[in-house]
Amino acid sequence: MELRDKRDGLLELDLCDRCLGRQFAMLGHGLENYERGVIARAVEDLKEDSFVDRDPSETAPSGEDCSLCNGLFEDLEQYVDQVIQALEPYEIRTLLVGTRLPEEIERAEKEIWEDFGKKRAEPTKTELNRLVGRKVQNKMGVEADFERPDVNAILDLENDRVELQVNTSLFYGKYNKYERGIPQTIWHCKECGGRGCEKCDYTGKKYQESVQEIIQKRFLEAADAEEATFHGAGREDIDARCFGRREFVLELHHPRKRSIAPRRIQEKLNESQSRVELFGMDETYKDRVAEIKEKKADKTYRAVVRLSGDITEARTGEITAIRGTIRQRTPQRVVHRRADRVREREVYWIHAEELCRGVLDITVKAEAGTYIKELISGDDGRTTPSVAGRLGCEARCEKLDVLDIG
Repeated sequence: MELRDKRDGLLELDLCDRCLGRQFAMLGHGLENYERGVIARAVEDLKEDSFVDRDPSETAPSGEDCSLCNGLFEDLEQYVDQVIQALEPYEIRTLLVGTRLPEEIERAEKEIWEDFGKKRAEPTKTELNRLVGRKVQNKMGVEADFERPDVNAILDLENDRVELQVNTSLFYGKYNKYERGIPQTIWHCKECGGRGCEKCDYTGKKYQESVQEIIQKRFLEAADAEEATFHGAGREDIDARCFGRREFVLELHHPRKRSIAPRRIQEKLNESQSRVELFGMDETYKDRVAEIKEKKADKTYRAVVRLSGDITEARTGEITAIRGTIRQRTPQRVVHRRADRVREREVYWIHAEELCRGVLDITVKAEAGTYIKELISGDDGRTTPSVAGRLGCEARCEKLDVLDIG
């Protein structure tokens, strides 16, 4: 369809200049759609190169009698004020504004496109998003972010409200855990599912504290956030200490404050308690969670091992010989929550010294995913070779520390 014929057909629909110009939005540069509408009315032989600045009126018509928008754009300032008011409780740096149009406008626009095509047109929603978003950003002094803004504000014109989608804040760091008996994340009571019962003293938790809770408390307070999710790069056992600076990302949900000082929070937390120590806390990006989860870091452990029999110094060499590929069937202690299968892992080196009669100090470096307690005990033959298997006696890991990660 020729532009002139399309224009002539559109003029019969009683469109305002803005809605008329929007049907030619891909033509011309530096023009507002209402300016394109003025040009489309004024130029008899309308062509693609007709859309140049012809010094039209500086103000757009209201469009009150427009058969498409029904004066929708007349209330731009009201929409802007609505969005700003909804955002008032939040400190934001980046923003994206979207709109939800009344159904009759969406329907009318589709009918126009069916009759006249949409090749050069811009949707009403897109223009409204741009105009309202630009005004809100200028008034609030924030920037647009089309990838991951602090807040997505949805202007719902059908129901006269603003919906806010508040994106999480993410903080990367590393931790050491110096006390045994603390899980990495919150464990809910199995009896009540976290609701609280007599068995858990109505706390809803199996363990009264976790690495997550120790860390997140100060961050939640600083950001005035509702809750947090802890993403660890693996986890040590509850009864193991960690000196290897394990990576993690702390995700804060529905934060009202964004300008918080993670290094200062780290400093205060480290000063206030001695169970967990933080390192390198800083704000991070959304893909960091996947990155640390996908890492396969080798680890070095130290274990205190009690044997059921005595051992001579010469026999520690049999332990040292455990290196290379080992086979581990899913341990009995975790098979209820993990697939029961055999995994091959590499043991890079292992060293053993006798601490006292029947007690060994074992240091081992192994591939990510190696079950160290089972490497020691053999787990009833599910791990081969093992310390217990080589020595021909029972071997139990009494204490375990993660010395190095990576």
